[in-house]
Amino acid sequence: MTPNRKFKNIDDLPLNETQKRYVLEWLAWKFYNLLLKLGIEDRYCKFYDPLLIEDDKCHSYVFDLGDGGRHHPYKNLREIEDKLFNEVLKRIKEESVH
Repeated sequence: MTPNRKFKNIDDLPLNETQKRYVLEWLAWKFYNLLLKLGIEDRYCKFYDPLLIEDDKCHSYVFDLGDGGRHHPYKNLREIEDKLFNEVLKRIKEESVH
């Protein structure tokens, strides 16, 4: 790895597809814990799987990923990463207004 190499998104990581899924599932846990610590999330949802990624869909009780449901089709892992980040950012911004 060169010193100037930056890992700016999931596609930049030198990992295989399965490993990248695990990274995003881990990130969802971290985001969920952040929302808990900020008092935005209250553990009312089924928190045992903030994100589970399968071949054609991902599943979450915590994050709606822009479609409001539990099951979310996706085109690529970058889409999941962007939707997850944007949802957490939106929820934090909304809470800071109150």
